[in-house]
Amino acid sequence: MSAIMTVTAPETDSPSTVATVADAITAAVRGGRLVPGQRLTENAFTARLGVSRSSVREAFRQLAADGLLVAEPHRGVTVRQLSRGEVDNLFAVRGALETLAVQLALPTLHAAPGPLIALQAELDAAAEAGEMARFSDLNGRYHLLFRRNAGNPLLDETLTRLLNSLYWLQFRVMVDSTDVFETNRQHQHLTACIAAADAASAEAAMREHVETARLLIQSLPDDHFAPDPR
Repeated sequence: MSAIMTVTAPETDSPSTVATVADAITAAVRGGRLVPGQRLTENAFTARLGVSRSSVREAFRQLAADGLLVAEPHRGVTVRQLSRGEVDNLFAVRGALETLAVQLALPTLHAAPGPLIALQAELDAAAEAGEMARFSDLNGRYHLLFRRNAGNPLLDETLTRLLNSLYWLQFRVMVDSTDVFETNRQHQHLTACIAAADAASAEAAMREHVETARLLIQSLPDDHFAPDPR
């Protein structure tokens, strides 16, 4: 646990304290420092962060509701591990929602393309330099730009929860495969479609991009996944 947390928070039960705990756990999963199936204890996080047990408990509850953690009788709280079938189900929903986000965000991003173009330039530079951590962060910001410009908070919230469950698997893809950089060509194509206000091609580009992400995750070894129910 020593490598997980570097932040401290006051001994209160305020929403900001709960958010601090939740953000620290999320960052640890995203960075591969917490792994699927790993058990989390209130005592450990209370000691590391200097917060109350109730703050940790509430952060656990929120992250379980968001799909990052699982609370099970007799096992306590663990980092969620997806089966291959669950990954496919998740990506079916993600693909539909990411495509909807493109549809809804296109008028805004076409009218004011500066942030999208700037992000694409940063993605290009990161891919060219082979900077995986930077590319991963920029990829997340790229997708977030569509969600935040879609004008639909429920869509944004739902996609955020879906993506929470994929953090560790996405980290493993980044570690195991440089093929991730090839997905930037899909970013470039999608950005060009937005600039041209070509809605149909933009939506198709996003569907292809999400499917590529699914295939990259499914290419990981079996021991990265929970068994599929028989």
